[in-house]
Parts: sequence; C-alpha cells; structure tokens
Amino acid sequence: MAKPTDYLQWHGKQYRVRLRVPRRLQSIMGTAQLIHPLHTADLKIANERKLEIVARMKADIRLADKAFENNDTAKAEAIRLRIKHREYDDESIQHVHDRAEVIALERGHRDAAAFVEVARGISTPIKFYSDAFLAYKTNYGLGSKKDFQRVLGWMEEWCKANHLGPYLEDFDRRIAGRFLDESLSVGRSKAKAAAYLGFIREYWKWLKQRGHTTENPWLDQTLSDAPRLGRGAEPDKGKRPFTDAELIVLLNGPSSTRTSDLMRIAALSGMRIEEICQLRVSDCKDRLFNIRAGKTAAAERQIPIHTDLVAIVDRRTTGKRPDAFLIDDLPPVPESRESRSDPAIKEFTRYRRKQGVDERPNDKAKSNVDFHSFRRWFIRKARDAMHVQASPGYDEWTFPSVIGHTESDRPKSLDLSMMGYAGQDPLAAKRDLVEAVKLPSSTNSLSQDGT
Repeated sequence: MAKPTDYLQWHGKQYRVRLRVPRRLQSIMGTAQLIHPLHTADLKIANERKLEIVARMKADIRLADKAFENNDTAKAEAIRLRIKHREYDDESIQHVHDRAEVIALERGHRDAAAFVEVARGISTPIKFYSDAFLAYKTNYGLGSKKDFQRVLGWMEEWCKANHLGPYLEDFDRRIAGRFLDESLSVGRSKAKAAAYLGFIREYWKWLKQRGHTTENPWLDQTLSDAPRLGRGAEPDKGKRPFTDAELIVLLNGPSSTRTSDLMRIAALSGMRIEEICQLRVSDCKDRLFNIRAGKTAAAERQIPIHTDLVAIVDRRTTGKRPDAFLIDDLPPVPESRESRSDPAIKEFTRYRRKQGVDERPNDKAKSNVDFHSFRRWFIRKARDAMHVQASPGYDEWTFPSVIGHTESDRPKSLDLSMMGYAGQDPLAAKRDLVEAVKLPSSTNSLSQDGT
C-alpha cells in the first residue's frame, strides 16, 4: 500500500520529490536520482503536487529504458538534455541544434528532427502523461486502466506504421479521424470502439485542462457504422447459451478437475465464474452458496447447492480452513489484475476450442459461446422447466434472487405490487428452481475424488 511519504524527501525546510533511477539507466539519464522541489512544508499539499511530477519522472525513465533496449544513443542523449535543461536558455538551445546537425550527418534528418523535439520537449510521447492521468482518474478500476493503456499503445503502433510521429502534438482533427477509421473501428464492434474512444477523449480533456495541449481533436469525432453484410453472410444472433449437445461435449471431454468442477458448478447454479472463484469454504455451508459480493449490488445472495454438486463441494471443503477458497487451485492474483478467475477463463477457453465448441459467424473476433454460456443455459433450463411442470414451486419472481440480476428493467409499479409475494418460503422456491435444472442425461457424473 502506498504511504503518504512515498517519493517525498524532507530537504531543508520543505518537501521535494525524489525518484531513484535504475542503475542500468543512470548513464543515459546522467543522474542516479531525479529531484524536484515542491516549495511546501505541508505534507498534504506535497502529496497533491507530487503526482504529476512523479508521473513525468516515470515517463522520462520509460523513455530512457526504451532507448537502452534499442541501443539508441541519439535518443539517450536527447533524454539527458531534456532532464538537464527543463527550462532552456539560448546557450542550451544552440547546443541541442549543434548536436542535431551532427546527428543529421550520421543518421539522417529524420532522426535529427526527432532528437530536437525530444530534447527540447517540443514533442511529447503519447503515453508521457498517462500515469498522471490515471492518478487523477481514481474511479478507474484495473480493467479500465488496462484498456486505457491498450488504446494508447494502439495509437503509437498506428503512428509508426503510417510514418507519423507518435506524439501528442501531432494529433490534429485530421489525424485523429484517420486513426478512428483506419485502426480503432477495424475488427471491433461500434460499442467496443466507442468505449476505447471514450478513454482517449477523457485523456485529451485532462491534457487540455492541465495545459499540456491546446485542443481536443477527439471532440465531435464519430465512429463509422458497421458495413452491411452481404446476402451470403452467416446469421449472427450474438451471445447465447450452450446447446445440450455442446454441454455434453464439454462435460464429457478430457478437462482438468478444476475446469470440470467449474463447469458443473456454473451449469447447476447460474453463478458467474468470478463469483465461484471468490467463494470461501465458509461460504458453502448448510447446502447453500453464500455470495458476499459480485458484479452488481444484487449479486449478494444465497443459492441452494444443487444435489448433483454436493460431492464436488464436499471434496473441495473437507479438511480445509474456513477462509480457504473453494477453488483453491488457482495461482495468487498479481497486482496486474483484480480477478481470481482469469487463469480459469483462459484454461476453459483453450479447452472449449479444442473440443470444437465455438461459434464465430463471419469471422467475428469473439465467440458467441463462452463460460458465461453456462449461466445462460441454467436460466433457460429453469425457465423451460417452470412452463413444463404443473406446480414448479417457483415463478419468475424467484429468478432475480437466484441469478443476482436487478429488477430495474421491469415497471416499478409491478415490482412494488409483487414485493413479498414470491411464496411463503423464498428459500424453498429458490431450491425448487435450482433442482429443476438437470444436466443432459448423456453427461458423465463426477465422483467424490474428481474423476
């Protein structure tokens, strides 16, 4: 956890920022540490002021690291000068241009121009202020931070592929529009591209507010509509449940014990995979799954444990500490991600594809079936059973309390009318709903030892 005094040093009668330079980069940057005065003795003010300075220092270190990896001596020298002369006088400017003339003779005018721009700070790499922006955007979760960094990386790659400078100053409305048409909109749904465009707009809005740029070229930019598919195109109805045939293939195939357990738990509870992976041994008592937190406020709920899951739950809880995870064979979660389920999802995806369970009409990027299709299958089977059975013991009002969906899509007056009328024993209704779902008869059962 970050401490209030991180990157701060008391010097004289005030705080200053101090950031150590990795040993391998000290010759490039010309110093062993970066220092910047904050002109305050107030710790709270110092912490506010340090954020952008630390982000700028880290950006300088990243530039130096890239120069080190590419053995780029010209860029290394430019970075040294950039750090040495944060405020340029006539003499230092002349020194930069003198060096640029030598570089032009040795490496060409393109490298010489880049040297001048980096050394004088005229051109700013796209990601230069990304850390400061993320420090400001405290509401961004880990997934949003990754998406933001990802789209900036795409911008850099596109610029280099099109012989454009990967710098903030080079993005005017024309270049921004080209990037949207030639890169961001290609191979992505309009909704996904719009989400990435939202990150770019917010970044440039912040850059303008902080005085790092004068214009936001992304305002009023629109994304092109998806091209109309020809008559020979495959129909695409989007994400869907597994069919019974697909479920049989998956449950009978040579999956690992972990994947086999996860598939069955999802199919017979309707839980999301992260909800399953967050369950502790203490959450699986009295024939109930107790979900403490989840994707939405409605995700916190109790789900009766299906009869066919009892053996799996017993095997995974017997002799375990109460705070142990039910799915305890997942690796620890590193700081680079926030969900436990990522390795399990990747393993299942590889297994699903190997088993030939896939649907990508018109070569779309993502399959219409994924791990969430177990949840869709559970809902469909419970719904179908409700209409087939004469007295199912549950009704449509039982579904939200099992699935964890909010009821906001229905008229509020109808919710108020039906509140409290889901039956004398809501838990019994939930158990009837869960037990109404049956795996296809051709699937293998899982024994106590997981085989």
